[in-house]
Amino acid sequence: MTDVIIIGGGPAGSAMGCYLSKMGIKNLILEKEMHPRAHVGESMVTSTTRIFEEIGFLPFMEKAGFPKKYGASWHEPGGKEFYINFDEFQQPGINQPYTYHVDRSKLDLHLLKHAQELGSEVVQGVNVQKVLFNDAQQAVGVQVKFAGQLIDIPAKMVVDASGRGTVLGRQLNIKQSDPIFNQYAVHAWFKNVQRSQNDHTKDFIHIYFLPVKRGWAWQIPITDEITSVGIVVEREVFRTFKGNFEEYFNHYVKSNLGLSDALKDAVRVNEFKTEGDYSYSQKSFVGDGYVMIGDAARFVDPIFSSGVSIALYSAKYASEVIKTAFEKNDFSKEILMPYQETLKSGADIWYEFIRLYYKLLPLFTHFIQSKKYRVQILRLLQGEVFNRGEVEVLEAMRNYIQKVEKMENHIFHNQLSNIPIDEIPETILAQD
Repeated sequence: MTDVIIIGGGPAGSAMGCYLSKMGIKNLILEKEMHPRAHVGESMVTSTTRIFEEIGFLPFMEKAGFPKKYGASWHEPGGKEFYINFDEFQQPGINQPYTYHVDRSKLDLHLLKHAQELGSEVVQGVNVQKVLFNDAQQAVGVQVKFAGQLIDIPAKMVVDASGRGTVLGRQLNIKQSDPIFNQYAVHAWFKNVQRSQNDHTKDFIHIYFLPVKRGWAWQIPITDEITSVGIVVEREVFRTFKGNFEEYFNHYVKSNLGLSDALKDAVRVNEFKTEGDYSYSQKSFVGDGYVMIGDAARFVDPIFSSGVSIALYSAKYASEVIKTAFEKNDFSKEILMPYQETLKSGADIWYEFIRLYYKLLPLFTHFIQSKKYRVQILRLLQGEVFNRGEVEVLEAMRNYIQKVEKMENHIFHNQLSNIPIDEIPETILAQD
């Protein structure tokens, strides 16, 4: 019997394998696909560097040839650009002023290999059918389908890192869609993208505001030649469009002057892909004998590239309570609960930041130009959301929005979206 079964070999599952192996806890990673696999989510936040260094993976990130990401840039529809440099705030424990844009198929493959090198047993091409529970409703293993056979594999603990497949969330019927965010993306890779009119920001991530409900586009360098570009709008907006993916994509490209200029000579090199079902949470991230990490626990929204950061930090924090569980030989929900509290507090900060961002898009460029709040915004963009108390800039953003709401003649009043900001909806909160 292995100590821990990890469902999924993406960044969350691989990082979990790395941490557990370094702790001397035997673990088995079961991945349903064969790596390398295509995956969207190609831009990191700088806090991920800390995790890569802890698990010994930073040397690979440095030699892999991934484009370095020194900052982020935002473009209004008329073409005006605002940007922020990551080195404006020095993060503790991070000794470089950049993070990375990545080809996720390459990153995920080598991170899984790294987990294997550290001691994780890895089996690919195996689909986990369900998590096994004993009569006391404690997770005690998984059932897999392999070569047409159903096989039960026992373990002392199960980690669900199955991503948006959310194996445990679906099995336990505790997955909850977010009542506010329902985004839909159409994206592809291109050559000959003019990445910036400004040499200083050419390797930044570029976000383009679109003149449509909660609409935006991303531009992310993948290699020296290839650039990922995606259009994101509310699903209801996408459904109203009558053309094909290319017509839809080009329609919104033309709605932002900077994006249109960037893609004027671009040549698409792969098929358009779509992403939906973005925002959801589980009612609880832990239970007797199991934890959920990464996208299997919660996904907020892709706007600030927080997905991989949350995945890596959830692996870190979950591994710490798993270590305690093995030391005490106690795999109860109570022992594992500190992980849920930590993950929830950090994800809630991301959620609030993103919700205020979507409530009033011009507010964001206003605050990143503020001498008082610029660094606070930067800290959030760097992924500094865990183990924090109140975040002053979020309260300031909320107060500003409330003033705009009350002043019908305010220049931004008609640009307010219908997103409620009074409280975080109960339906996406993990419960004790």
